[in-house]
Amino acid sequence: MQVSIFQTAVRAAVLSAAISAGLSLAAPVAFAQEAPKPDAAKPAEATKPADAAKAAELKAPLIAVIDVQKVMQESNASKSITKSFEALRDTYQKEISGLEDKLRKGEDELRKQQTVLSPDALANKRRDFEKQVADVQKTVQTRKRVLETTLNDAMAVVHKTMVEVVADVARERGANLVLARQQFVLVDTQLDVTDTVMDRVNKKLPQVALNVPKQ
Repeated sequence: MQVSIFQTAVRAAVLSAAISAGLSLAAPVAFAQEAPKPDAAKPAEATKPADAAKAAELKAPLIAVIDVQKVMQESNASKSITKSFEALRDTYQKEISGLEDKLRKGEDELRKQQTVLSPDALANKRRDFEKQVADVQKTVQTRKRVLETTLNDAMAVVHKTMVEVVADVARERGANLVLARQQFVLVDTQLDVTDTVMDRVNKKLPQVALNVPKQ
């Protein structure tokens, strides 16, 4: 077992995986219902006044733009998650490193005993060692799942709060369509609500504690 196994497990839970999703929100708008097609045996009916009124209610798109990645990376809550996550990852790294050292010593001891133990005794020793290796592998996979789940759950709280704030800002601005900044090359700064959303998210959710499951 090599340290790289654990390092690969940690990389599977990197922060960027939790913040790469874009955001596209649309405020409720009224849409005109499609008029039923006239029966072949009946003459087509004129457009009803109600249908014309509904069509008149349709609003032109009023757009706002937000840099989702920036909020998810640079908000105070996200920074607190990153700090706690790194501490948890380092704790698991030390634990796994200690188990790997123990395995290496056990392997060296088993190699030395090959010439002095009977075949049956050596086989028993080898089975015990293989069980220890399997246990360490299981521990690595368990720690990996904990890191992934803990990080994803914490970042989901930030994302939920951000969406709520974006919805509030959109209503205040009268925007009925919010798009992710990453989808565009150029954006008028008047459409960008990133700073406003960032400030409100920081006030509403200054930090998020990691919910690490008991093991």
